Amino acid sequence: MKKAFTLLELLVVIGIIAVLMGVLLATLAGGTESARAARCLTNMRSLATACNARAVSQGSYPLAGSCEVRSINLNGGGGSDSGSTYKEARGWLSWNSRGAYDGTVRSHVSNAGWLTSAYNDDPDVREHALTNGVLWSCVSANADLFLCPCHRRTMKNKKPIWSYVMNQRFGYDDSHGARAKINWPGIEYGKLARADRTLMFAELQFLQNDRLEVRTDPGPGPDLDCTLEYRRKEVVGVNHVNGKRGLFAHVVFADGHVEKLVVPARPTANGWAIQVGRGDLENLTEWLCQGKDVSYNGTRYEKLQD
Repeated sequence: MKKAFTLLELLVVIGIIAVLMGVLLATLAGGTESARAARCLTNMRSLATACNARAVSQGSYPLAGSCEVRSINLNGGGGSDSGSTYKEARGWLSWNSRGAYDGTVRSHVSNAGWLTSAYNDDPDVREHALTNGVLWSCVSANADLFLCPCHRRTMKNKKPIWSYVMNQRFGYDDSHGARAKINWPGIEYGKLARADRTLMFAELQFLQNDRLEVRTDPGPGPDLDCTLEYRRKEVVGVNHVNGKRGLFAHVVFADGHVEKLVVPARPTANGWAIQVGRGDLENLTEWLCQGKDVSYNGTRYEKLQD
């Protein structure tokens, strides 16, 4: 007579299957996260390649942010610029969403027309922020290249339009406020002393549960644009899980190569807690944007001797 399974044996088998299923699901989840991060890396490399291709053809790199070009016609001898006309010098992405201000006699900046949010729900802005940017045709009008899959998955309610920011050093100066965005020239191709160390693109900061940390200045709301303004203490986005060891950020340099910046972090009930100070991230971002050499000692990044 054939012996049947006892209840204890059956429970043991079910327990083993449950453990194996848990391991399998964890492996698949990790693989999916890795695949999303790999796609993000590919996107950033593609954007850098497009920037360099355009720089070769145009003689200068694309602007990190759209700038306002003013043509001044002095009225009499009083120095009035009432005859000025304004138009947009487009950046890699455009804040002039519909082109409505092009060639007008009013400033984009004074009308607050230059703000374009990465989370804007206006379908016209969603479309034209990308299509008005100078890289749109360079990437074959592929909107997917501007968006990290991890970003899309993390932001449950707000739908991001793009996931990346360009180093403000590429033709964008906010050191004297918004008016400094007028008539700011770009960088000529071949003029970067350290293209291999000068950051070109980083990721936005995106956190779980639609919590955004995108500005350190007291400006209202998440009006995040497409420029990494390191002079205003903005930092690179550290968004990807590095196994159980912490988090990492993707950054791409002006010569087109991509690196992973590992940052110590610990898991918490709400996600991950970065175990370095905000000041350390600000310093790291500034060094990368300025083309400095940095080293990592396992706990923090340090600038090497100038």
